[in-house]
Amino acid sequence: MFRRFTYPILIASVLFWTGCDNDLYELEICDYTVQLRYHYNEENTSAGNQITYWVRGIDEYIFDAQDILYRTRRVTESVCTENLDSEIGLPAGRYSVIGVGNRDTRSSAWDAATGRAPEVGKTHREDMRLSLADPDSFEDGTVGPCEELFHGYRTFTVGETGASRVRVDMINSHFQLRFRVTWTNTSRTPAAGTYYAVLEDIPSQYALMPEYIYPAGEFSPLEHDPAEHDLYPHSDNDVIHHIPHTGHEGDNMFSHSNTTYLNADGEVWGHLINYRIKTETHPILKLYYSPGGTRAEDNPMVFPRAIDLQTYFRWFGYELDHELIDIVIDGDRIILNPLDGLSIADWSEGGRLF
Repeated sequence: MFRRFTYPILIASVLFWTGCDNDLYELEICDYTVQLRYHYNEENTSAGNQITYWVRGIDEYIFDAQDILYRTRRVTESVCTENLDSEIGLPAGRYSVIGVGNRDTRSSAWDAATGRAPEVGKTHREDMRLSLADPDSFEDGTVGPCEELFHGYRTFTVGETGASRVRVDMINSHFQLRFRVTWTNTSRTPAAGTYYAVLEDIPSQYALMPEYIYPAGEFSPLEHDPAEHDLYPHSDNDVIHHIPHTGHEGDNMFSHSNTTYLNADGEVWGHLINYRIKTETHPILKLYYSPGGTRAEDNPMVFPRAIDLQTYFRWFGYELDHELIDIVIDGDRIILNPLDGLSIADWSEGGRLF
């Protein structure tokens, strides 16, 4: 990495004294008291840390021993480690951290107790929420694709001397729905132009404290109990995934939309990115034809009827993030088929991380 600089010997000398990540040097010489090392191992399918392939930055919320917000910061890729590592000078004590990866202006963190942005010294970790933007602020009344979000949680202790090194495992906290629509009845051949895919009744909020914990070696997630599962180690490299609460009822349900087009093969391909759904979530998929690019619901629906995806997911045991739905419109019939192999690992209710 030194070839990037004009004076490599000088830069190397500086890194010798300030680059605290290198395992050749003892942590005691560093000017921080804890290093949080964010990991993503693709839900236990990768041995290495894939975090920088999937996550551009992490909003980091650190809470003190009383579970009150102590500090916040944005974590980006480290020049020294080329990973998402956070090096912080914290006083001795017990702490917890919540990390939200890839958040941008489409989602906002807020304090459920006050209805405002999280505030250092006041916000309790149990009140941490993440929500999509208000759909009323969008012209067509629906929210576009959300961010490809990731979530992490960990507890740790900072000692009186030395520095802690703690692994924070991130998990995928969004779901992607990809679909292809084809027509087999020539009398219903689609027209060229703009199409709108709309997914109704999708959660738009997370409670950022874990609902489930998934330690390495377990066969299924456990319901998270802070008193039992939050151990506050001084240093820890164990793989532990935490899964946040997903809203699924009442005012937390939104509709999501995305624009797509007819391709040269006479097919419409759609891609929607949303917050995670649960077993009881009842998503409804609609596709509208909009030659003038106007509001989706003001135009004719392409499907003979709306598609109830809850029934489909349960019937096929569908893996939402890795497979694609093939939707065939045959006259007044709708035929749904998975295009890939079948497997299911429900994200939050008794499922498993691979």
